[in-house]
Amino acid sequence: MKIAVDVRPLSYPGTGNAVYLYHILKEVLELTKQKNWKWIFLTNKKIHPDYVDLLEGDVDISIETSILYQKLGPLWFHRKVPLLLKKYSPNVFWSTLFLLPYQYKHQVAIPAILNIHDLSAWVAPKTMKFWNQKYLKLFTLNSLINADEILCLSETTKNLILRIFQDSDDIKNKNYHVIYPGIIEPPINRKKPLNMPLGNEFFLSVGTLEPRKNFETIIRAYIEAKKEYTYLPPLIIAGKPGWRMNETLQQLSKNQFRSENIFFIEAPSVDELFWLYENCLLFLFPSTYEGFGLPILEAAYFKKHQIISKIEIFQEIGRWIDGVTYIENPMNPIEWKDAILFYSNKKHQKKIKNQNLRFFDYKNSAKKMVEILQKYER
Repeated sequence: MKIAVDVRPLSYPGTGNAVYLYHILKEVLELTKQKNWKWIFLTNKKIHPDYVDLLEGDVDISIETSILYQKLGPLWFHRKVPLLLKKYSPNVFWSTLFLLPYQYKHQVAIPAILNIHDLSAWVAPKTMKFWNQKYLKLFTLNSLINADEILCLSETTKNLILRIFQDSDDIKNKNYHVIYPGIIEPPINRKKPLNMPLGNEFFLSVGTLEPRKNFETIIRAYIEAKKEYTYLPPLIIAGKPGWRMNETLQQLSKNQFRSENIFFIEAPSVDELFWLYENCLLFLFPSTYEGFGLPILEAAYFKKHQIISKIEIFQEIGRWIDGVTYIENPMNPIEWKDAILFYSNKKHQKKIKNQNLRFFDYKNSAKKMVEILQKYER
């Protein structure tokens, strides 16, 4: 059997799409190495060195040489990919980045598996650049109609598809599969970041500095909480500067809240990030929208009590996790302040003995993926 895969996410290291695809593919390749399966990776740019180990084994790769197509990924995808699929004639095409080439079934008689990670363009348009939002809105419906199998990152994503496109009978009757991301095994040699505040106790929040992460609200909440209890541990926010940073986020990125005992650790390494998870007293995740919410699982791995926004995807993950407190209105700093003050007292933190994380495992997700692919074996 031949399987063609759009591996463009692997050109950009560290993104959620890249990490997810890399680990799923790595496990799938391992599970199927005894099978007579041939893999064809399609991309308009070179694969990043972090992911080149995937090219070992029975894998061919087609890398675009045209400068125009390298710069214009959507043009390459809609015009060149159908030609490549006709050339290689795989049993199935696995499209990993939300879309299929336009009018796919009219161009190519090859079954297609489609990843849909989220529907930000509909439910959180302000989190996206304008043209990306319009591009997805223009092509998503056609892609869903032309897909044979639809892979969702969560039940929440699946339910959103069915709600947003409820008028389409074609979409209601598709084959949907939830393929969860997994937890990456933390490095053994975790290390403390160099620019940590004094002392060993701290609260932690993780994420890119952008409006949907809602860091402004917990900054306000923490400052107000500290007025009532001056001995609060420091608040550490770890991540990277993002886009559309308002004044508060710009100040945070420059570490201008140190006087308030709030510290920003920019782009921690994996060793440093997991040290922070392991050693924090309390984990805070105030996002107003997420496609998934991997930091919840990473904090759960270390059995940390968590205060998180009450949004649909977090509630889905939270069903399997102990020690979670939800904030009903994530934009309300008073709710966060009260929760921070309450759970800063260790006697109020529920003792977490175990976490049910077996659903969030790349090996299990890869087994589901292999079962889907096997349907097209002949």
